[in-house]
Amino acid sequence: MAKHGRLWLAALVAATQAITPRASAQFDDLNDNFAPPPPPSFDEFAPPPPPPSGGGFDSSGSGSSGTGGAAGAPGDGSMNQAQKNKFAKAPIEDITAENFPETIDSFDFPNADIQDIVKAISELTGKNFIIDPGVRGKITIIAPSKISVAEAYKAFLSALAINGYAIVPSGNFLKIRTARNAQRDGIETYSGSYFPNADQMVTKIIHLKHISAEAVNRDLRILQSKDGEMSPYPPTNSLIISDYGSNIERIMRILNQLDVPGFEDQLEVIQVRYAKSKDMAELIMKIVNRGEQQQQRGGTFTAGVPRFGNTAARGASGNQGSAYFMVIPDERTNGLIVSGNKAGLERIRRLLQQLDRKIDAGEAGGVFVYYVKYGDATNIATTLSGIAKDAAPRPASGAAPAAPNVSPVSGVQTSTQEIFGGDVKITADKTTNSIVVIASKQDYEVVLSLLRKIDIQRDQVYVEAIIMEMSGNVVDDYKIGFFNFVGESGVKAGFNGIDGETLGSLLNPTGGSGVILPFGDPNSTVTITPITGGQAIKIPSLLGFINFLKTNKNGNVLSNPQILALDAQEASITVGDRVVVGTTLGPAVAGTAPAVVPQFEDANLELKVKPFISPEDQNIRMDLEASLKQPSQARTPSALQTTTQPLSTRKIKTNIMVRNGDTAVLGGLIKEDEQETITKVPLLGDIPILGWLFKSRNLNRGKTNLNIFLTPRIIRSSDDSRQLLGRKIEQRLDYIKQTGGRDTFGAQIDELTGVKATAPSNTSNQ
Repeated sequence: MAKHGRLWLAALVAATQAITPRASAQFDDLNDNFAPPPPPSFDEFAPPPPPPSGGGFDSSGSGSSGTGGAAGAPGDGSMNQAQKNKFAKAPIEDITAENFPETIDSFDFPNADIQDIVKAISELTGKNFIIDPGVRGKITIIAPSKISVAEAYKAFLSALAINGYAIVPSGNFLKIRTARNAQRDGIETYSGSYFPNADQMVTKIIHLKHISAEAVNRDLRILQSKDGEMSPYPPTNSLIISDYGSNIERIMRILNQLDVPGFEDQLEVIQVRYAKSKDMAELIMKIVNRGEQQQQRGGTFTAGVPRFGNTAARGASGNQGSAYFMVIPDERTNGLIVSGNKAGLERIRRLLQQLDRKIDAGEAGGVFVYYVKYGDATNIATTLSGIAKDAAPRPASGAAPAAPNVSPVSGVQTSTQEIFGGDVKITADKTTNSIVVIASKQDYEVVLSLLRKIDIQRDQVYVEAIIMEMSGNVVDDYKIGFFNFVGESGVKAGFNGIDGETLGSLLNPTGGSGVILPFGDPNSTVTITPITGGQAIKIPSLLGFINFLKTNKNGNVLSNPQILALDAQEASITVGDRVVVGTTLGPAVAGTAPAVVPQFEDANLELKVKPFISPEDQNIRMDLEASLKQPSQARTPSALQTTTQPLSTRKIKTNIMVRNGDTAVLGGLIKEDEQETITKVPLLGDIPILGWLFKSRNLNRGKTNLNIFLTPRIIRSSDDSRQLLGRKIEQRLDYIKQTGGRDTFGAQIDELTGVKATAPSNTSNQ
């Protein structure tokens, strides 16, 4: 019997000598006296019967020689032909040590050719193989200890996988192909919970319940083997993996930890009861994202999108994972369309419960009306609208655009320069001089604080102007100067630097056009001294100065306009007539002479003043424009003397700075007139040619200087207005006394001021 075993071993060694360098006892065949047991069923695998007494297997290796050898001799028992047939038909999931406990002493194939190893495995397991022409190379398997036949077969599969090859079932044969080609062949497909955990290429369909198959495919693709493939199927949220079963098992362990409740997408419409859905959506995204947004899922903005890895999950709740959601306001129904996982929707519900509450109308905001007290509503509204436009909140510059056809509301990042929290609309109502503000309560408070600073009572400037004409030749007989004294000691503290200048040099541009007379300072005096000698005249007020010019220098006051203007606002006054300056002939009517049409033009005095009060002192800057247009004595051609009237125009435009109450003198507007006088003897002087013996003609030329005296006074309060009124009444009474007249309106003025006038009135004489 031993001889028979050694002959079988020698034959196997001779066939596989090139495969293994080392020999141990090869597969011993059953002895002649061993009766094989009946083959067990596929579901039950009974252990093989023990060898008969007196038999045994030669495991000493005495029959081996040389370096050939591969699988060791059976230990506990070797498979008979029936067991090999069952092994050959068994699917990979049933090839286990429990089902096939037969063992071999060793399984060593160092640097062996793949085809030789395939042949040895076929002999050992009874499986039939077809080798692809592209399968070539060498494989090394080292297993010196005793292993089962099932373990040897799985080691063979692992060696193939390492080298990029895979087994593909094909009827009673197994095709050995490259792994890439095997995926497109008839490999086994599993869709249930079971799949073989072996190095055999299979296809596994995984149905995910709570997480996105696309997200898994994107984030777990690194886990597939170099020969494996992974593809998502969105309609059923499934993964299709073609890979070695052992690697699929690894992926499944990871998915079991990730595919947990809480990440499945849900859609819900939440009704907003008291607030606006758009405003509420913006507020929610501000609170959740805190100015930080992530772009996920087709470009939409979401909060806390879950990711696989070490990313911290905001809004996590226990083992539920991150809370993520997307909010889209529906203004038509005033609802919020929320898409997200369970934790995200729950978070939105809690926020809405706290934010969507009924509040008082005063707190909610809306439309507010502010009645302007001192300014112009249109101008103020224009100013505030510009501020509201520049200070409105803007989306963060780094925010990504929303996906097409989707309008999710993202959070708004507010910079420190933004004044308003929302949209503010401001308009003016001219009829009521009011401002209408559409804003929240908080934003209206900001607008109101600005209105309180803008809509304030503005100071006014009372400007008194005296426009006087004087002869240009009679003012040089006097010198003018003024001094400023302070304190009781009478020490001179200021000097204007024009002492000794003639009066004409101040009122004539050749000597210096203009001066400031300090009549507003009670400590200042103006002195006028005759050039020929004599006592100096001290003039304390503008009225006295004007009277001096009228009395001594043929001064003629053309106009005394007075105007009251708001600070930084233009005021104007115009006084004059419309005069005929020429005639034209109108179209002739049949049978009649052409009509004579007169031509009119304004001959008036116009004064425009725009004052600017300095907030820190008593100075007043004025934009001044004065013009005088009046009939002129200028010579005209003889043919036009009866039909035309020449006009003279004098105009001044300047900016000046005057202290409160002082008088600015503007001069130099000189006009030169020519006047022709003819003296003749009646009748004789009218004789042609000879008449010049009885008549004479004189041509007189004269110059007149137009001077403007401007005295501005600041009116800050009603007390200043009453003082100004009292001053004007005193001037009126002085005038009435000087002329010896009676005050026709004395009684009315007494009632107006509350002070009885001292001048006689018509009422008092009755």
